[in-house]
Amino acid sequence: MSEGNLRALRVMHLVSSAGLSGTLQQALFMPLLTRMPKNKVKTQVVSLAPGFTAGAVLRQSGIPVHDIALSRKRFNWGAFGELQEATEAFRPDVIQAWGHTAQLAALTLRSRCEWNPKVVWSVGETAPLPKNAGLIDRQKLKWLAKFSAKADRIVYTSEAAAVLHRRAGFPEGGHVVVPPGVDPTRFKPDFAARKKVREQLGLGGEAFVIGMVAPFQTQHDHPTLIKAVGELVKTNPHIALLLAGHGVQKGNGPLMALVGGGTMGTRTHLLGEWSDLSSFFNACDVACSSSLSDAGRMTLVMAMQCGVPCVATGMGAQGEVIGQFGVAVEPGSPAAFIRGITRIMQLPADKRVFMAQGARKHALTHFVPVRSMQKYLQLYFDTVGRQALAADAVPVQEIDASIPAPPPDMQIVAAVKSKSKTVDLVSSTELADPDSIESRVEASKVAYKKYKPDPEPAPVVEAPPPPREGDVLEIFEADQANVNSSGKAAMNERARGVADEMEDLLTPEELQTNPSQAAVEKPAVAVPEKVEIVAMVSEPAKVEEAAKPTEPVVAAAAAAPTEVASMPEIDFAIEPQEISPQASLPFEAPPAEAPAASDSSIQLELLADPPTKELKRAVGGE
Repeated sequence: MSEGNLRALRVMHLVSSAGLSGTLQQALFMPLLTRMPKNKVKTQVVSLAPGFTAGAVLRQSGIPVHDIALSRKRFNWGAFGELQEATEAFRPDVIQAWGHTAQLAALTLRSRCEWNPKVVWSVGETAPLPKNAGLIDRQKLKWLAKFSAKADRIVYTSEAAAVLHRRAGFPEGGHVVVPPGVDPTRFKPDFAARKKVREQLGLGGEAFVIGMVAPFQTQHDHPTLIKAVGELVKTNPHIALLLAGHGVQKGNGPLMALVGGGTMGTRTHLLGEWSDLSSFFNACDVACSSSLSDAGRMTLVMAMQCGVPCVATGMGAQGEVIGQFGVAVEPGSPAAFIRGITRIMQLPADKRVFMAQGARKHALTHFVPVRSMQKYLQLYFDTVGRQALAADAVPVQEIDASIPAPPPDMQIVAAVKSKSKTVDLVSSTELADPDSIESRVEASKVAYKKYKPDPEPAPVVEAPPPPREGDVLEIFEADQANVNSSGKAAMNERARGVADEMEDLLTPEELQTNPSQAAVEKPAVAVPEKVEIVAMVSEPAKVEEAAKPTEPVVAAAAAAPTEVASMPEIDFAIEPQEISPQASLPFEAPPAEAPAASDSSIQLELLADPPTKELKRAVGGE
């Protein structure tokens, strides 16, 4: 008989209350029922617990769903009879049980059926029992371990789950590992989503974003990751932390106490139940999972398909998910997370891209729904003894595992003003290396925010002036002409109190010496170009006598160096009748203070009967 004439296999799924967790239901159970080819497999679902959330979706897809009260929350003595009637009406070839109660019920049903249906146990949880398991759950596990050999096939979601169940008493062989998968058409590198989320959160292209998606529960160990990021923020100002999940919001008091205030409070973004996880992971540079179990392993698969490296604890199946394309750390250790995240940050751009591409390829090879459907369909064929290949019935779509470069219109992002500050958003040409594009963009088109000071400019070396031609006299006349053309005379500047830069200041020894000795030992006093003599007379008749130099003046001049001999001549011709009792000569100058030893301007004050001491003090003597 040809394969086309074979009837479709009939598979009945028994689902108990604890058989499907939220993650496993969305990643494995629903794709298995809704995407399985109808011409190959005909399915029916029997729920042993009330409130089966996926029942409405399955009914819309054309899959019959029966609700039977056979659980601790809702129990009916006639429920098992209803289950047997539904089984005889459907006559399944394979009874697939999800959960402890469903697995025990499947063995009981097969013993009462006229035909011999095959029984497949699907174990969704990694650990055989939860930590808070009661007496009934522990007794169920003992019965399962005792009758597990009667099941035709046991399917685990990971090798870690197989090891733990073998320790609990399950058989060594006869099992199959079918991991759950994530839709690769939804989770993929998306630079538009990366830009959008970063703009929304006010994160620039230079920010190194660490993200984790997990509900705020004890088993996910949020304090460890928050402490690790808090230490990293102290040394790296560009680190930001994104947290999403049920209860991860600002209204959560214990979580806000963990985050605290200050720098860590401004770098942490609590997003709550973020629905678009693809855009969330695309906005991250590294994805983390600090869970004390493997409950968050599917979020790592999502991040790896988006091309994001992962740092997570190696608990349970998380180590299998990461493989050699991530960093597995010790659970409950902030120091271990610091080392793991730092290792990713310090990787060169090419090695970081290689790790991201390897992680994406690993996720596309083992954790996609199509691979899971192929394995289950092949399991059904092998169990009933049908010679067929599941790969022919469920072909795998070819998906490029490489990470494409960002399009040209997304390489540069203009400055966006957020509520707090203005940030420059620059997307990356290499994955998780946002700063590498700055060297490839023209500075005239984009204004980047500078986080490093510009290098100091090189000192400008002035060229020496060209040699001046001519003799000494010509050079002197040219300098004098420049001074006269500037409009500022040297004596005018000195009259305003501006000291000559070339003057020598008195040393402390000279200040402590006797003035008489200083007059003898000090160097020659510069002769002023012009001597101003102010005459204070009381009678006009005595003007001529006051204008004549007296003996002390001649004596002081004789005691001075030889430069005094070149003193310009002074015209003492004064008309007596034009001089008032107090008059000054025509070449008067503003009254000056007592001249210092280095001052080149000398003023002589002549009185009618000038005392000898005052004249000596005026010329620098005693």
